Amino acid sequence: MANTFLLYGATGYVGEAMARACVRRGMAPILAGRNAPALSALSRELGLRHRVCALDDARAVDAMLTDVSAVLHCAGPFLFTSQPMVDACLRTGVHYLDITGEFPVFEATAARDVEARQRGVMVMPAVGFDVVPTDCLAVYLKQRLPSATHLMMAFQSVGPSGLPPGTQRTVIELLRFGNRVRVDGRFVPATSAMKTRLVDFGAGPVEVSQLTWGDVFTAYYSTGIPNIEEYTVLSSAARQSLAVMQMLRPVLARSWVRALLRRGVKPGPSPSRRAQTVTHVWGEVTDGAGGQVAARLHGPEAGVDWTVACALAVVERVMQGEVQPGYQTPAAVYGADLVMACAGVTREDL
Repeated sequence: MANTFLLYGATGYVGEAMARACVRRGMAPILAGRNAPALSALSRELGLRHRVCALDDARAVDAMLTDVSAVLHCAGPFLFTSQPMVDACLRTGVHYLDITGEFPVFEATAARDVEARQRGVMVMPAVGFDVVPTDCLAVYLKQRLPSATHLMMAFQSVGPSGLPPGTQRTVIELLRFGNRVRVDGRFVPATSAMKTRLVDFGAGPVEVSQLTWGDVFTAYYSTGIPNIEEYTVLSSAARQSLAVMQMLRPVLARSWVRALLRRGVKPGPSPSRRAQTVTHVWGEVTDGAGGQVAARLHGPEAGVDWTVACALAVVERVMQGEVQPGYQTPAAVYGADLVMACAGVTREDL
């Protein structure tokens, strides 16, 4: 097996940050993507090899994966880009990783579990902030309360950093699907479009709003807990916008409407703004006998810094041969302490 990996989407906002972090950590991925001039310039600057390839040519993608053991796929929205890359990984026997948070991608990759096992390929989407920290916290809580039947999770970003451009585009694409929850093991639409509750991230209770974060799908695979909800802190303006978008879901099914919304995507935050931002994750599990356990994680900015740290922690494990064929979730394979390998992360029991 080859001892290097391919970083696809290396000239994107998060992809470039990933490439630079690789060099700082002494890793030497092959950079890849569609933009030949940008790839050439970045690879020359970082002293790395590169390969130019679009994802609409299956033979070219297969050739791009020659002599690599894994792909870290960073070019979204993954609704449109994950399938051709997963297809190629299964054809060529290359392990698949990505940084998606899109639940249709989770559904699609989980459906290929048997095929991946037969090919000896690990398919592990969501090795970024979505979902490594939350996945690890979910597994940690289940270990503390093995009888847990309900899981609630929430996260909060504090600081001036905004969402990366790719995440903004993903949010636009996901609006048409509406909110989902896990009920008795079933992945179903939420009964309330904008459910709220109070959560204490460490500085007193704040209001959080329900949303479909990755763990609503993945934590069931990691923990077996059949009832899962997830929340985040939203500004009043963001809550109002999401409420309007929920009413307009039928319109959002039209691609031209989403294209109009994508015109409002903003540039990614600067490194200095990210450095001033921290992220808090809260989780709680309960069982039918009155048992209750809660804990928190605290870490860096989520969209880039924590995502890069999580993804590369997983890549390092894969490159060491620590893989399990089939559809997998990060904490199910690497344990609840995987997130603690990321610099600046702390965990506290409540």
